[in-house]
Amino acid sequence: MRIIGLAVFVFSLPLFYVLMNGSPAIRRYGWFAIGLAPFVIGYFHLEVSIVSWAFWPGYVKGIIVSLLDSLSIAILLTTRAAPGTKYLLLAYIGYFLASAVASLFATPLVASLMFSWQLARAILVFAAVARVARHPEGAKQIIGGLSAGIAFQAVFSIIQRFEGVTQASGTFGHQNLLGLASHFALLLSLASMMAGDRRWLPVIGVVGGGIAVMLTGSRATTGLAGAGLVALVILSLLRHRTAFKMRVAGIGFAVLLVGAPVALFTLQHRFAVQSDSGDYDERRAFETAARAMWADHPMGVGANQYVVKANTGGYSNRAGVAWVSASRNANVHNTYLLIGAETGYLGLVSFLVLFGLAIVSALRLAWSRPRRPNGEIALGAAVTLIVVALHCLYEWVFVTWIIQYLFAITLGLIAGLSAERRTTLRRRREHHDPGATPEGMTASSVALPRPA
Repeated sequence: MRIIGLAVFVFSLPLFYVLMNGSPAIRRYGWFAIGLAPFVIGYFHLEVSIVSWAFWPGYVKGIIVSLLDSLSIAILLTTRAAPGTKYLLLAYIGYFLASAVASLFATPLVASLMFSWQLARAILVFAAVARVARHPEGAKQIIGGLSAGIAFQAVFSIIQRFEGVTQASGTFGHQNLLGLASHFALLLSLASMMAGDRRWLPVIGVVGGGIAVMLTGSRATTGLAGAGLVALVILSLLRHRTAFKMRVAGIGFAVLLVGAPVALFTLQHRFAVQSDSGDYDERRAFETAARAMWADHPMGVGANQYVVKANTGGYSNRAGVAWVSASRNANVHNTYLLIGAETGYLGLVSFLVLFGLAIVSALRLAWSRPRRPNGEIALGAAVTLIVVALHCLYEWVFVTWIIQYLFAITLGLIAGLSAERRTTLRRRREHHDPGATPEGMTASSVALPRPA
């Protein structure tokens, strides 16, 4: 099966190359597939392991390639480089190098290099999305794929709820992973609507994202998603108010009012079926273990190594982590502590620089003059990253391949839209036409044809 999978990956590259060199209509399907892929790759087994460590207790279990990787390569081979994206790219590469340096302190080395490989794949997707987002229709097609993807997961979540599952996880295997992934699709879909996209796809993304959030039964997911929606609507109206935005905002608040009882019922049902854990605070025990590990290893123990080192180094035992498989095989429920313990100060600082630079770049683009439709998408990306950054205080699943892909897509959108703005401003200066419309189009003129 591995040989067959590798053959499919190898032969998919020239096929994608031809398609991405084809007509604009065909290319749009490829752009749409970028956003859809993270939500369906696992379910349809669209990836293959070159090296497989199926029983490794870390969060990366092999050196893996997927069809999204080959599609990204094809896009890079058929498009020109996007100017003005070097700062985010360099920050991304800096984080990659920091994780690679931490691997030098890891045992076994290969386990940590698996994460570096995963990070390299994410950078590949970032570069491809940055080039696609320069196109007037690129960003909205990618977001359309995100919308379809979260709707796909929402369908499975509904089925699971009818089957009696308290905390639905879609096809992701865990509700916390679905919850973190839902932020990207939900908020960017709403941003696309606020930008004037009148297709059904963003609506489906908002509704599907809302359903997925409510059925996860996660307090952090539900609270942060609601706060993100409210913040995005308010900031968008402050940025530029239109009658269409007011209608979208009204619909959004109506959905929140309808969904709040459902989310409350899910949370009540979740805690009703959970047993009393007494005085044991597992989250605090994990954090104690992670801080002790980080203090002993300032350069980190190596990415993808936390579970092994926490047990073999005695950190979980000294921190009082319960002697049950679910606890001893789990990572600390804090992305920043996990990255710090595994990749040290160098890794955490480079990660924070990347995150912070992306948020600042998106906010600057959103509030640039004059106000443009693409600025709404940049604002949505900024709010998404802020919500995800806050969620990372309570979850570790950011380091999984699904979220790494979604993070790369979001950063790629920011980089591509920034590059597109630089190009537009340069052309305006060259033509000495300060009165021209920045993009040569209005919000309604960028509406896309509905994908088949």
